[in-house]
Amino acid sequence: MFVFRGSGLLIFLEMGIKILVLIALIVILIKFLKNYTTSTNKALGLLDEKFANGEITEEEYIKRKVILKRK
Repeated sequence: MFVFRGSGLLIFLEMGIKILVLIALIVILIKFLKNYTTSTNKALGLLDEKFANGEITEEEYIKRKVILKRK
């Protein structure tokens, strides 16, 4: 049988809080990265469509694609 004396319980509580904060930070980071890559992929898709429809020249397509891939 465990008997928690004074600071023993506080150590476990502190460790639990640290683990929860770490998990929350990881979840936030994953959501941020997922949104960033999704928006970049959408922009590249739109650029591909404009080029395929003849709305922009090959030179403009390449120039814009390089800019989008840097972000």
